[in-house]
Amino acid sequence: MATGACRAAAHPLCSSGDNIESTQGRFKWSDASPPHTALHHGSRYFIFHPKLKENIFMHELDSGKRFILDRAYHILYNRSSIEIHHKNFFTNQSIQLDPSDIRVPNDLKNLYGRKICLLLPAGNLEVVTFDAYLGETIARQRNGTFEATTSTDDSPDYGVVNMGISFLGSDKILALGSTFISVLVPRSKPKPIIWVLVDPFDYYSWIALFSLVVVLAVVLSLFGDGNKSTVLENAVEMIMCLLGGPSRTYGSWFEKQIITNYCLLSIVIVSCYQSLIFSYLSYTRFFPEINSADEIRNNCIFPRSTTFSNHLNLPLSKPGESLENMCYLFYSRDNTHITTLLIENMRNIDKSAQAAFEHNLRVANTVFLKYHLLYYFFNKSLIRELFPFYIHAFFESGLFDQYYKNKSSFALLYRQDVLAIRNGPRFGAPPESKLARH
Repeated sequence: MATGACRAAAHPLCSSGDNIESTQGRFKWSDASPPHTALHHGSRYFIFHPKLKENIFMHELDSGKRFILDRAYHILYNRSSIEIHHKNFFTNQSIQLDPSDIRVPNDLKNLYGRKICLLLPAGNLEVVTFDAYLGETIARQRNGTFEATTSTDDSPDYGVVNMGISFLGSDKILALGSTFISVLVPRSKPKPIIWVLVDPFDYYSWIALFSLVVVLAVVLSLFGDGNKSTVLENAVEMIMCLLGGPSRTYGSWFEKQIITNYCLLSIVIVSCYQSLIFSYLSYTRFFPEINSADEIRNNCIFPRSTTFSNHLNLPLSKPGESLENMCYLFYSRDNTHITTLLIENMRNIDKSAQAAFEHNLRVANTVFLKYHLLYYFFNKSLIRELFPFYIHAFFESGLFDQYYKNKSSFALLYRQDVLAIRNGPRFGAPPESKLARH
């Protein structure tokens, strides 16, 4: 919160006392431009005025026609006295503070029906209902009203963007949740039936088995009965032992011991192999899903217009390239369940969500650029000072986690119990909660 001896000097609406006197009677701000919605500026301003008989400058600021300085303190002075005035725009009343015993009033204690407006991205209104739940809780405990919208025409106080970036000219605070970039990837395809002959053993097991066959073939060729068989013939014999047993007789004791032990081992190997094949034939098997960052970079192709493709080192498509392995980035938040609901709700708004339905894409487990969720307060609205206390209270009590765990869908008919006040009566409700300490 900015403070200063005269913050008005840097503000476009403020000027020195000489300019105020010279402009009186000749110019009115209300005539300077067509009427429009007043903008809130919640920073703290100390504006010094000479005590005049009629101070048009202060009256225009207090009128709130063009700008609403929620935390402005007007210091009127002359040679012998000083006065401090403050306008509460919620009650539309001005008060005078005692310079010898200044007690700053808490204008946010009672909003007197003021509407708190939250701006959400298009398609998010019916999904991310926790933000509305938090706003409704604050509004009810401070005698205000709440509205969530996707239109900037409603003069929102704060907003959410599914991307952790900074906006110049806006204030921001950490909220509950996270934002990230999800990757929409193709679903895995069914494996051909021939793969049941390979999948019973993994890569290392097959290497060990063929290495054993080669080693035994070499040993029998070097130390067998008269070294009559070549390495290739002995290797074929080892394979025959696996499939149906020895195809010829062995004379020496050394050969008999090797073949006997090898046949016992082959019985175990073949039995396991057959059992796994029968089990694999009982259901449809698929290739591994694309989930890790390396798998995404090695198996996916992204459209040429993909944002952050260079930063994330993502391969881009070439003209005329097939769309079979095409993947897309989707700006999301909180968790995979919310991401799925957002994709479903934004299929007619977002190109990535539309492609997910057209090509039956899925959400990969890996996310990129994950940040804390931020609330952006436009024009540094005074309302932002209400949120840190409630955000910490919701986090420490575990309400954020329990809220989404207890919700199986994004239906607006879900009953939401808003916290009430314990230490004092809420506006029209019995005391129940300890959030009123703020």
